[in-house]
Amino acid sequence: MVFLAVAFPYSLAPVYRFPPPRTFSGAALWNPYAHPSGAWQRANLHAHGHAWSGLTNGTHSDEEVVEAYRQRGYSVPGVSDYQWIAAQHGVATLPLYEHGYNITKEHQLAIGARRVEWLDFPVWTWLDQKQFILNRVAETSDLVAINHPGTAYTESDFRRLTGYHLIEVVNGPFRFEDVWDAALSSGHAIWALANDDIHDLTNVRRMAIAWNMIDAPSAGLADIVAALRHGRTYAVSLVGEKADAALAGVEVHDQTITVSSSGVPATFVFIGQDGVVHKTADQVMHASYELQPADTYIRTVIRTANMVMYLNPIIRFDGASLPAPAATVNESMTWVWRAMVAVG
Repeated sequence: MVFLAVAFPYSLAPVYRFPPPRTFSGAALWNPYAHPSGAWQRANLHAHGHAWSGLTNGTHSDEEVVEAYRQRGYSVPGVSDYQWIAAQHGVATLPLYEHGYNITKEHQLAIGARRVEWLDFPVWTWLDQKQFILNRVAETSDLVAINHPGTAYTESDFRRLTGYHLIEVVNGPFRFEDVWDAALSSGHAIWALANDDIHDLTNVRRMAIAWNMIDAPSAGLADIVAALRHGRTYAVSLVGEKADAALAGVEVHDQTITVSSSGVPATFVFIGQDGVVHKTADQVMHASYELQPADTYIRTVIRTANMVMYLNPIIRFDGASLPAPAATVNESMTWVWRAMVAVG
């Protein structure tokens, strides 16, 4: 009986055909910061309160989590309890939850969640099962992000997986730029997130050290989702005592990208295909990079002594829409797989 209970979810997952990795291409350039709203919302979208009778290690109540972030100036204090949408139970937060109860900590963040997806693979997963879960979570949410991607996903996974929108490049004190570049270098237009992943508000190693600056006219769900969907956001990692800079603008003229910041002088790093650094400008308030024909995307990292800002990339595209590769079901292999699970 135990075997049947564990095996059942695996019989549901199809076998997929994954589109081959393709680099971004085209004569046009997508600049997610081209049309600013004029307002920035500070947001943490990954935080845990006390839920499921303490089983999930949240120390404080959901309401206390919201209040703690409000007091620190956040306009979007997200509570993303495991398998629980706090906003549907009277908590003043966006409708979020963290999906996943597997031993490998393969977790997804559902943003704009309408209901909880309960299916999961508790023991192990391969690429097909990971894709199936992403698709299931996406069916009842506006957006899907992959949380702490280094725990259960590989660079190879990110070169092939589809159907999600964002990746947690910064999770508390941890950073995952390599897997982000793997996705981008394979033609997946995925945007960056930074979140505390707090379970205890007294944990100074986690509290208010990673956040998102979202270019949205309000902190309402529709505005936040629209901004996140189009990449009008940047991820922040606090490495010192206090934030001392902010993004001022990103402009693209012909083939030249110009990025500017406010606050103290900073180091600007321009990064492209496969995570290769193309240019660094030290202790300046703005820097430019001229795109070369071989550049498929360019993303900028801005560093000061106290903080690091991860900007979403400028991407080559055909001028109509960004590519959205999608895995499709391989019907014949799916039935072979299900027969194997049934026999096994």
